[in-house]
Amino acid sequence: MNTVIEQRQARLLAVDDDAHVRNLLSRWLTDAGYLCDRAANAQDAWSQLHQGEFDLITLDIRMPGCSGIELLKQIKQEYPDVAVVMLTGEGDTAVAIDALTSGAHGYLQKPTEKAELISQIRKALEHRQIVITNRMYTEALAERVRIQTAEIVSAHDETIHRLIRASLYRDEETGDHVRRTGEYSEILALRAGWSPENAKLIRLAAPLHDIGKIGIPDAILRKPGKLDAQEISQMQAHAILGAHMLSDSSLPMLQMAHEIALHHHEHWDGSGYPHGLAGHAIPEAARIVAIIDVFDALSHDRIYRPALPAKLVEATLKNGRGSHFDPVLLDAFLSILPAIRAMEDSNLNGGNGLVR
Repeated sequence: MNTVIEQRQARLLAVDDDAHVRNLLSRWLTDAGYLCDRAANAQDAWSQLHQGEFDLITLDIRMPGCSGIELLKQIKQEYPDVAVVMLTGEGDTAVAIDALTSGAHGYLQKPTEKAELISQIRKALEHRQIVITNRMYTEALAERVRIQTAEIVSAHDETIHRLIRASLYRDEETGDHVRRTGEYSEILALRAGWSPENAKLIRLAAPLHDIGKIGIPDAILRKPGKLDAQEISQMQAHAILGAHMLSDSSLPMLQMAHEIALHHHEHWDGSGYPHGLAGHAIPEAARIVAIIDVFDALSHDRIYRPALPAKLVEATLKNGRGSHFDPVLLDAFLSILPAIRAMEDSNLNGGNGLVR
């Protein structure tokens, strides 16, 4: 349907089973500067609607077969931009209300005068154009917002990836590890009942869990052997450092990343760090990443040891159920472990690094 009428003559269709009336309507409308076709019944009108483009229809209510009201409802359903002015020889208020509530732009009782008809036609066409213009403006605005939103999301994603790359310059961790952390956290979040939208957030937020390692000295960060007590204390500071780096953001993803960075080393029984939180006091996102981070660390080669066998990895995770890990989330993870293992098949040669 052509939605622009200012740059051309509006095309109208006069529908009436009385030949004299429809010919008179056609003459009046043509004299007023409109292009006007005619139809003798609903079937003829419907056929012409399918074949041509009309801006407005004058529609008789009482016609044999399909009534004007029935045709009006069909028109508004399939051709909502076509304006309709109803005409009737009966002064039935209920019929008028039915017509107007069904989408008619005007209602005239026969016999009508030419000036009144033309006035109704002009008002209906003006109203139609206002509706179309507003819709086109709204659609254009929505498209502009969509484009700008996509640009903002893209900028956010780029910022996140740059932060991750910055952390990798300081750590021997691989890009594959942070990618897997995000992917597997999303899968576990979905299994735990998260919405797809929130699961996507954790996929973006989880790779930032160790961003605080940027502030850890190289001598500690890259030490191939075990850390002493003082070095362990310094290493554990990466949770606080990461949280500071990600704090005070209004973005939900960075707010989640802040929680994860700060709490992914907390233990279910309260024996973790930095705050010794326990149970549900630990944010669920951090509890998810805690499982994924340990699983991935054990499943891949590190400088100080090779990857552990799959059965030993699973046994180690189970051993931490209810102490290190949220038992419900760990059970959920174990239920999806075959799917995770299938994904692992393409990543078994992940790089070397330290996960502490």
